[in-house]
Amino acid sequence: MSLLDKPGALARVATVLGEAGISINRMRQYRHDENTAPVLIVTHKTTRAALDDAISALPATGVVSGEPVVLRIEQV
Repeated sequence: MSLLDKPGALARVATVLGEAGISINRMRQYRHDENTAPVLIVTHKTTRAALDDAISALPATGVVSGEPVVLRIEQV
């Protein structure tokens, strides 16, 4: 997802995930040159319903720019 580059942005996203019962495995913010920053978040195992709840709550944080992309990671 792309977040506004301002203090507390990652904390707001982490709060939304936590309130949906989703635990973060790892997070990475990539180099950027604009006022938004690309962020990759990998969660621990969760349900699609919890993820949908979190994704729908993200716009209310006021820090998400654009539409988040969700990819499922399977362990083979």
